[in-house]
Amino acid sequence: MKKLTVALLAAAAVSSAASANSGFYLGASAGVAQTNVKYNYHTTDATSAATTQNTNFDGGKAGGLFGLFAGYGMMVGQGAYVGGEIYGGFDTSSVKPFDDKSGSTVVFWTTKLERKYFYGLAARLGYMITPSTLAYIRLAAESGKWKATLTPGANGAAGFSTSNSAKVINKNKTGIQFAPGLGLEVNLNKNLFVRAEYSYLFGPKISFNQDVSGYAPGVVNGTNNVHSLKTSQHAVKLGLGYKF
Repeated sequence: MKKLTVALLAAAAVSSAASANSGFYLGASAGVAQTNVKYNYHTTDATSAATTQNTNFDGGKAGGLFGLFAGYGMMVGQGAYVGGEIYGGFDTSSVKPFDDKSGSTVVFWTTKLERKYFYGLAARLGYMITPSTLAYIRLAAESGKWKATLTPGANGAAGFSTSNSAKVINKNKTGIQFAPGLGLEVNLNKNLFVRAEYSYLFGPKISFNQDVSGYAPGVVNGTNNVHSLKTSQHAVKLGLGYKF
């Protein structure tokens, strides 16, 4: 009799968890993202090997994330969970991996990377570690608009000898990036739940050319610079959702 009672209670708990965690849901999230940039610039036509410039810089800065998510999930077996989710939002990330200044005069240039928005599609695979707590991993394909901006400096009192060297360069990049992650989701009641989630974004690589022929001799060597920015992002988000 005792064994039968335990079995019935376990079955009831599994049934209750399945009911609470299966179905459609939607919610909102907010968090912090640490965007990191590996930045390189190098000359491609310097007059000699001795004057070739090939320089690396690392930069990183935190910014806020604000978004919405919606999806469907279902329990499988005695505690496994599978689901799919769409999400999107705004990103306030802005990083300057290279910002060359001397007093009030910018000698070389400033390079800035920004991302304004993001959206993606994620598969979620998890397990109910308690009747009300879901631990899961997420495998997401994410996109959005990244923008790299290069703003030339004043080049000293002489200015630029060619107008092309004074131009601000904007380079946009979208594409699809891989964003795996993991999280915990806790049911507050039959409909409301909260979640905490971490993800890592393998960001895009952005490259562009800069005409540096108008810089003063000795300030920048050669006539052309190739700039490249390799990006990645760590994100931690808290969410509140409603299950239908």
